[in-house]
Amino acid sequence: MAFKAYLKKRENFIGALLLILVVLVFTAVRYDYYFDLNDDVLMKDILAGVYTGTPEGHNIQMLWLVSAFISVFYRIIRGLPWYGIFLCVCHYGSLFLVVHRSLSFCRKWTGKLMLLLAEGVLIIALFLDHLVSAQYTVTCTLLASAAAFLFLTTDITLPVKEFLKKNVGTVLLVFLAYLIRSEMLLLVLPLICAAGVIKWGCEKKIFIKENFIKYLTVIGAILLGIVIGQVSHRIAYGSVGWRTFTEYFDNRTELYDFQVLPDYEEHQAFYESVGLTESERALLDNYNFGLDEEIDEELLGEIARYASRCRSEEMPFTERLQNALGNYVRRTLYGPSHNESDYPWNLVILFSYLAVFLTAMSIPGEKPGIRFFRIFWKLGFLGAVRTVLWLWLIMRDRVPVRISHSMYLMELSILAALLLLQCRELSEQRQDLLSKLPALLGVLYLLLGVVILPSSIALTDRDVETKSENNVRYDALYRYLREQKGSFYFIDVYSSVAYTEKMFVNVDNSLANYDIMGGWACKSPLWRKKLSAFGIENMEEALTDRSDVYYVQEKGADTGWLSEYYEDHGDPISLTLVDTVDDSFEIYSVTAQ
Repeated sequence: MAFKAYLKKRENFIGALLLILVVLVFTAVRYDYYFDLNDDVLMKDILAGVYTGTPEGHNIQMLWLVSAFISVFYRIIRGLPWYGIFLCVCHYGSLFLVVHRSLSFCRKWTGKLMLLLAEGVLIIALFLDHLVSAQYTVTCTLLASAAAFLFLTTDITLPVKEFLKKNVGTVLLVFLAYLIRSEMLLLVLPLICAAGVIKWGCEKKIFIKENFIKYLTVIGAILLGIVIGQVSHRIAYGSVGWRTFTEYFDNRTELYDFQVLPDYEEHQAFYESVGLTESERALLDNYNFGLDEEIDEELLGEIARYASRCRSEEMPFTERLQNALGNYVRRTLYGPSHNESDYPWNLVILFSYLAVFLTAMSIPGEKPGIRFFRIFWKLGFLGAVRTVLWLWLIMRDRVPVRISHSMYLMELSILAALLLLQCRELSEQRQDLLSKLPALLGVLYLLLGVVILPSSIALTDRDVETKSENNVRYDALYRYLREQKGSFYFIDVYSSVAYTEKMFVNVDNSLANYDIMGGWACKSPLWRKKLSAFGIENMEEALTDRSDVYYVQEKGADTGWLSEYYEDHGDPISLTLVDTVDDSFEIYSVTAQ
């Protein structure tokens, strides 16, 4: 009897844990776990000491506090895949918290079972690819969306002290999300604030002292966490080298992520005015800008600002807004056959808006007009906030899948929380046929997940197959390079972009004797530390002056840009093919003529 009582008391925890374990095992057995992009691999390499030889707390992409925290584990036990473990804990921990809280809304085991089934199918149907191929931008939003869900589903009748205690975890989740990917957290912060406004608007008496204390304290704690994270980051990156690189990094991001590099012939006068030749501009085009020390933060800033002016002149604001509105409508409403559609996420979101509206209108106790107003302002406010955010993203022409899916995930978490709150109220207050609406919606969500599931699995199958096929040749390349312990290799950036890694297989955290010739870590203090470990001060000179420094590219790629660059600088070169790896990559010796 005591054991039965214990199981009854812990059934929500056990149910949520079992579901998460099923999803975890399914993804691990069928696919294994990958870093989504080569960017994620570089982040891991920096943290693990693969990049510089020492686990580094300055991860560049993450804020310093969390980056330093992860690097400590590598310093303790160097050989374990700590970064992969960290990402998976964040992913599955966030999902566990949401599932566990959602089960508290069901009183009967049949309802809990239906909810677990629907949630499990939807997790795999919507999020399988992101669980298999981890990306820290998505990790950030998983944590933030879990925080929004937990906040919205906190018992509104709790006294101030208990309410605040219940939301300590909420604040910590947002804080961690900000440390992992500050830009993404700030992007979804308006949606978190919208959730706060909606929660506050659910109070029977809105403008009373207790509510001001409750909600402003939570908001204040979140803002305090953001300040702590940002201040500590600025202090850690406060040296002259890091401040210079931060400006360089921001200008590089603006140019590559939000602008278009102007063509040389059409904009030759501008390039000449900033002292950039056609061969040097080619380095910006192929990302191998680490070759030229004169491409610094000021030059990148001038090019980024010029590219922005060109873009504004080519397409005025009103035209860009009009195009963005059309794209927004297509992304939101179109089905799988349209290339601009965000199916299946848009379908689930639209269904969720409808489900929240129907359940709100079915709750008795108020006149239909009042019920309509109460739910209309909430959904309208949430819809308005998401519309502004989406239009901003589209106009910036920066909506990769990791961002679009993150936006949908945050919105879905808010809608799911509202739906659960309303379903519980509906079940408690009605005894007629409408009391079965929550069960019907559960079945419909399950069917929706079942419909989406095959395409989700097929998409993940293709993605993993592509990664596996690409990695065969890259694994051969990096294995070859590591075997040449007395040499160093600079790799053409475009020849490296298709590579990623499995998180937990063949972990090697020893110092790597190679680097790409550009990328977001290029010209950072870490980059200079890495080159210094191999006695290199300048890439351009090392390639020609050192017999143990080589150039690597994909087989058959054009080497003309490299020869033109050196000739333009008054140092003609000859390229000698010294080896070929896996019939896919070429190793060249570069010598001055």
